[in-house]
Amino acid sequence: MPVKTLVAAFRDLPWPLCCASVLGWLGLIGLERQLAAPGYCGVWTPSRPGGGWEAVLSALWLNPPALLLPSWSLMLLAMMSPLLADPLRLLWLRSLARKRAQTLALFLGGYALVWLAAGLPLHLFGLALLTFSPSPWLAFAVACGTAWLWQATPPRRHCLQACHHQPQLPAFGWPAAAAALRYGLSSGGWCVASCGVWMLPPLLAGPGHLPMMATVGLWLLLERRRPDSAPTTPFIPKPLRPAARKRLPAI
Repeated sequence: MPVKTLVAAFRDLPWPLCCASVLGWLGLIGLERQLAAPGYCGVWTPSRPGGGWEAVLSALWLNPPALLLPSWSLMLLAMMSPLLADPLRLLWLRSLARKRAQTLALFLGGYALVWLAAGLPLHLFGLALLTFSPSPWLAFAVACGTAWLWQATPPRRHCLQACHHQPQLPAFGWPAAAAALRYGLSSGGWCVASCGVWMLPPLLAGPGHLPMMATVGLWLLLERRRPDSAPTTPFIPKPLRPAARKRLPAI
């Protein structure tokens, strides 16, 4: 059941990742920043007209990357920390004790670098939806529909399964450091490909962006704990499992 899966996931979550996620949520609550597009100014109203390219430029002026970086970093810290339990545990077990901190830092640096690079395109796409849509409700609906359609595609399932790939990790010298960094970059890339589109609904949820973030974060954590399950969508049934073969009695 999903509830039991989530309880087991939180029970197995290392306490440093729990603390990191809690710090991210506390920072977001304190920052309380959301997209402020011209004509909306952060207010969730369903009947404002959309804008054009001038509105997009004004939105970029109101939401410069330097100001969006703290909120985006806190968003990643809050939502992505619980998803890193398995790769960090793998690195902890396969690295030397004296090199363990360096290995974990290189992995986290590569992982964060990919997500930080993906933040600007996602924010630009969200601002474009918000300014060109007739209402913020429509922009939010388009973001949710896009994420839900991507959820049901085979390439997305391939990206999700690639997130669980465990590479060969050398233990000595610069190959160990390079492998840890490469592992972080690849994990971040597959995670962005799999989960990046799910960041759009929280960005466009208006005053409800924090509850939407919590919902998406729980969904992603549940999905990571069920890597072999098919995308659960109302219009795509789960594949049937082949019937078990009966063993013939030995003669």
